Amino acid sequence: MDLKKFTLLFFIFFLCKVYSRDPQIIDTLKIHNQIKLFGLDEEIIKFNTHFFSSIVFKNDSTLLYNPNGTFYLFEIHLGINPKVYDLALEDHSELNFNRYLFINNNILYSYGGQGKFNSFPWLIYFDFNSKKWKKNNIKNYPYDVKKVLISWKINNKLKVLLSYLSEKDEGIYSETRNRYTFGEIDLEKFEYKEDFSFKSTFRDLLFISPFGFFRGNYVYESDLYSIHGYYLENNEVEYRILNKKSGILRSTSKLRKTERVNGLSYLYIKDSLIYHKDKFGNINSFNVEAGIIEIEKDFITKYLSKVNSNSIYYIIIIAVLFFLIIKKRKDKSKIRLITDLENIERRVINYKSSTIEKDKLDELFGLSHYSYETIKKRRSSIIRQINNNRNIKIERVRKIDDKRFYEYNIK
Repeated sequence: MDLKKFTLLFFIFFLCKVYSRDPQIIDTLKIHNQIKLFGLDEEIIKFNTHFFSSIVFKNDSTLLYNPNGTFYLFEIHLGINPKVYDLALEDHSELNFNRYLFINNNILYSYGGQGKFNSFPWLIYFDFNSKKWKKNNIKNYPYDVKKVLISWKINNKLKVLLSYLSEKDEGIYSETRNRYTFGEIDLEKFEYKEDFSFKSTFRDLLFISPFGFFRGNYVYESDLYSIHGYYLENNEVEYRILNKKSGILRSTSKLRKTERVNGLSYLYIKDSLIYHKDKFGNINSFNVEAGIIEIEKDFITKYLSKVNSNSIYYIIIIAVLFFLIIKKRKDKSKIRLITDLENIERRVINYKSSTIEKDKLDELFGLSHYSYETIKKRRSSIIRQINNNRNIKIERVRKIDDKRFYEYNIK
């Protein structure tokens, strides 16, 4: 093989590797050993249980790692010997648990989060120049919101469910009916739009279990789906998949048979296919719809069912009243027209079964003194009303001797 052909094949191979969107091996042991060199408290970063819920893919070979519950940030270059670089080692914060970590337009964002005594209902991003987390100001964002209950990104929009109750009052067994708002944040304009609001107790939103409000110990996102893995006892895991377009979270028999992954093995999504790579590099795939649905949570439908029916009732009443007012005005207008039409019809009926000139018709209609445009509009309106009454019929026909002009046939 000559040098040019070899170079071309290597370049094609390189492009396929860079743009394949297939995650490389994530050797968690080697990564963890390097993280330890920064001297961080293991109890804070919880590497073994939270690592896979704390990473996002910058590209196929680079991870951004923000340990759940902290503002620490690391960049990890994958490979046979992964390299870990610290980007931010700010003080630990307890307002960042269960936050939504995502990348949009090459910017790393963290949305929401909660701690032992409070919640953080804001959107922040990482400034790579100053190496600081900074808050995003969002237009029309409710100032009194207390907590982000659930959120997911689809395209350049962030779907969000917001709670207006403090963390301490929103327990699973609380009987308090709280106000919730469902809407979206435009990540281009940084503007919030409310879709609807409702009142409910917290436990009425939980379905069978709290899974779904907690992102899980393992998270992988594509444009339309996200996989969530919840670690159980005996090294087992329960996987669920969120359809971001419909807002439906499902567990299936196919997902249930999938083993817990560790970085040498991996679970990820491309388009509508879920791929499982085992520790030997073997890959098998199945459709997101494969298997029997065992648990399904339709979030948006669930929230809509809680919308206050009284509000809908008031809207219907207002709509009916508005319709009746408009109808009454039209009826009054119609009565005035019918009175005029009766007189006009009596004059026109004398010319039944004959054809008359336009000027003569305008005279019978009482329009001769108006401007040209007014005559034209009123003539058309009166003809339409007379024809609707069906006592006589007026048809416009071309003149036999001069096709450029019209005359009117009275029937």
